[in-house]
Amino acid sequence: MAKVKDKEIERMKDALGFIYNQSIDIDEFVGVDIYDMERALRTGDTELENFVEKILQKHKETITEPGVYEFILGFAEDNTPLLYKRLKELAKN
Repeated sequence: MAKVKDKEIERMKDALGFIYNQSIDIDEFVGVDIYDMERALRTGDTELENFVEKILQKHKETITEPGVYEFILGFAEDNTPLLYKRLKELAKN
């Protein structure tokens, strides 16, 4: 996986922490948050990957609502392939 500087990882942790601590807004999630999560997944950093999973689990009920889930998946499939795989698994669990 790509090597990422410690400073970048700290910024990603901050961004993920912000996402985690907020109540979910689907428009913001699709417009901004999924890109932060995709960037975190691309690092290959286990801590960041676990943080993304923690976010998905916290907001699972909202993300997997009928209609919302299909909308998010459709967008993620073309724009955030690593997150898309995790979103597909989210509904199965």
